[in-house]
Amino acid sequence: MDEYDEEAFLRHLDTLGVPHPYGSRDAQRLGLDRNTEEGALIAFSGALRGDKPVHRLVAWVLLAAFGIPVAIALLHLAEGLLDVLVR
Repeated sequence: MDEYDEEAFLRHLDTLGVPHPYGSRDAQRLGLDRNTEEGALIAFSGALRGDKPVHRLVAWVLLAAFGIPVAIALLHLAEGLLDVLVR
């Protein structure tokens, strides 16, 4: 009987697109897992499925929740740069 190979199993889950509690390989390499705030967010967003309308809605809400503050900060930065250039 073959020994259980966790790496092969994780590769298999990745190829199938199945979300798993370990997170992606990139997240693991960065030290993020589902027990950290950032890793939990990555695991949650990675578990969303595009074929489910509610999941798509949640993805748009997440995009807005993270995108709107960034857009406001960029507008504030642009306003500050314009003030400096106009003077």
